[in-house]
Order: sequence, then structure tokens, then C-alpha cells
Amino acid sequence: MKNSIKKLFRITTLTMIVVLSAFATNPKTTQSSKVNWNAAEKNYIAALCSENIGLRNSAANFIAEYRLTGAVQPLIERLREDKVEQVRMASALALVQLGVSDGIVAVKEAAIYDGSEKVAKFCEQLINSTSEVLSLK
Repeated sequence: MKNSIKKLFRITTLTMIVVLSAFATNPKTTQSSKVNWNAAEKNYIAALCSENIGLRNSAANFIAEYRLTGAVQPLIERLREDKVEQVRMASALALVQLGVSDGIVAVKEAAIYDGSEKVAKFCEQLINSTSEVLSLK
């Protein structure tokens, strides 16, 4: 019974994200957007806590794509605490794409302190590439 409830919750959450993604546009480019971005942000944050690795990755990607800066802290938590390297790297990428200073600092820290050489190197490359882009402007 408990497993079926968890499965139903996962399916419902995934369905909500897919539906929101299909009808979503960038909130900064559309004044008369019909998407409730506060609700979307809450759903993406909830998806970051899912047991489903793919859902956590997708949520991080969509948070960056839709510039949902209210999700910076949950992304930082994923970067610091998630056991899956892939999710930590997706969170780091999203934080760099959002460009919020707290997120950049967290990615810099991960480049030094993450227990995985793969994640640390990825974060270092993100920071270096961001620094290069900023210096070209």
C-alpha cells in the first residue's frame, strides 16, 4: 500500500512537471504569461527532493531554463547533499546558469570540497568557463 502511494505521488509529480513544461514560456520574456510561476517554482523544488534521479535532474535543468531564482537554496542543498554525482552536477550547472552569487559560491566550494573528483572537476570547469565569459564582456 505504502509503495503504491509513493508510486502514485511520483507519477503525479512527473506529470505535473511535464504539463507545466509543455505550456511554459520564459517568464521574463512574456508579460501576459498564463503560467503561475510561483506554483511552478514550488513544483520544481518539490521535484528536486524526489527519489527519482531523472526527475531531480530535469527539475534542476528547468529551474535554470525558466530563471526561477527562488529555487537557489534548494539547488545548493542538492549540490551539497545529494548522493548521486549526476544530480550534484546538474544542480551546479543550474546554479551557474542562474548566476546568483550564493549559488556561484556554492559551486566554487564544491570544486574544492566535493568528495567526488568527477563533480569537483566539473564544478571547477563551470567556474573557469564562467570567469572566461565574464572577462570577454
